[in-house]
Amino acid sequence: LKLNNDPDQFQFAIVSDRTGGHRAKVFSRAVQQVNLLQPQFVMSVGDLIEGYTLKEDVIKEQWDEFDSYVKRFEMPFFYVPGNHDLTNKMMVAKWGERYGKRYYHFIYKNALFMCLNSESPPDGSNTIDPEQQAWIAKTLEANPDVRWTFVFLHQPVWLVKDQVKCGWEAVEKSLAGRKYTVFCGHVHRYVVYE
Repeated sequence: LKLNNDPDQFQFAIVSDRTGGHRAKVFSRAVQQVNLLQPQFVMSVGDLIEGYTLKEDVIKEQWDEFDSYVKRFEMPFFYVPGNHDLTNKMMVAKWGERYGKRYYHFIYKNALFMCLNSESPPDGSNTIDPEQQAWIAKTLEANPDVRWTFVFLHQPVWLVKDQVKCGWEAVEKSLAGRKYTVFCGHVHRYVVYE
């Protein structure tokens, strides 16, 4: 009898964009279904609200609605910002007030989870800025012996023509030599990149 309860094994769920062709009640039903699966936690890949406004009351209303869904998860939910979530300086400030840092990491059962920010408002460029690149390198250097590294971000910045300018070249250089998987949103379809 081989039981599926290895102490090193765990499951997590990933939820994708809620924007671009919004359909009512899809996310709220997904919360119920994820709860049935009982993963240890839920990751996101950004675009959690419609955004794209300068009206603070609208942004508050959209985040309040989204957070009301997140509260129904029976496990932790990890936020990652997308272009709809951070489209201008006011929205960046509101993110900071509600959720704190726009990029962070944690370790679970010797796996490193890195949640990155691929948004640079107000110019709208898809970049991993130099400050974040340095943080990524430092975080990876501090965790050389994890069994796997998972990276979550919204934009597939590796598709930008200028890899140096967008910052992905530096990220890949920092990831070199380790086992890792990157998850992104934004493209609204399932695609595998290598």
